[in-house]
Amino acid sequence: MDNNKLMLGIYNNPDTTYDATEYLVENGYDVKDVYSPFAIHGIERVLKIKRTRLSVAAFVFAMLGIASAISLIMYTGYFDWQINIGGKPFMHLPTYVPITFELGVLFTAFGLVGTFFIVNRMFWGRNTDVIDIRVTDDHFVIAINIHSNTDVKALERSLIDNGAIEVRERIIEL
Repeated sequence: MDNNKLMLGIYNNPDTTYDATEYLVENGYDVKDVYSPFAIHGIERVLKIKRTRLSVAAFVFAMLGIASAISLIMYTGYFDWQINIGGKPFMHLPTYVPITFELGVLFTAFGLVGTFFIVNRMFWGRNTDVIDIRVTDDHFVIAINIHSNTDVKALERSLIDNGAIEVRERIIEL
């Protein structure tokens, strides 16, 4: 299978990495990802990465937390254990606001952390596969998928011409 072969172009400058990625995408190469020690502004547009749907997940988790808070408060305050405090009605909504807000935030936080781990496949006992250890410090890596019809020599030449300080092939374990 040729789906797990990558050509890695290693750079030491974020602007050069951005320009090289733009060049590779314009020339039809299958850029898998760009790895960097910090975010490179605008690289997601070059790679045509879709906008995240985490805001939808956050909204769903917040509504779940709010519904849970209101259900819990209504059950305990009206059905289970009615206590008349200062003549207030049992279903007095303004008193629910602090608990409702807190549970909405709590459910959102825990839900998004869980979603992050599931989406990124970060499970217990799974080892991470770091493309190049220097990416965690001061280098940038462009990973390009090598298919059966990819001209490897031309790709290597393109990476070097666009400022790569090192170019190498890598087979990743799937």
